[in-house]
Amino acid sequence: MRRFYIFSIREELLVLYKDNPCNLYKILENIYKMKEEDFTYGYNLFKQICISIDNLELNNRLYLTMHNDLVYTKIDNEHIINNLYKDEVSILKIKKSHMLLDCNNSYSSFFNFLEKHNKNYFICDFKEGDCFFLSDIELVVH
Repeated sequence: MRRFYIFSIREELLVLYKDNPCNLYKILENIYKMKEEDFTYGYNLFKQICISIDNLELNNRLYLTMHNDLVYTKIDNEHIINNLYKDEVSILKIKKSHMLLDCNNSYSSFFNFLEKHNKNYFICDFKEGDCFFLSDIELVVH
């Protein structure tokens, strides 16, 4: 199971890190692994890099877009895709600071929706050491 952290990066930093996503990944990884006593510093650094996500609006938009799809369900604040034909189980949680996506493989159908919302989302898998901008991947068409 992969766990993707999805961040909305400030526009001015996209220019700096678009061609060097590994540098942005390292900064976010250091914040992720920061000790509790450094929380204030980490929070301030995070706010300089990332912008808040309108989680209420995005939750509603996602639900309205996908609620008729048979493979989609929403339970509390979790959006779930359980697609047996594509062997995909994805769970997306939208928070103000980031989104958390648990997926049983390297690609989630949620990427298609998110790409329409913001092509510049930055996606990190801190466990696997993987990162990419959503705009840099080849999206799978339904």
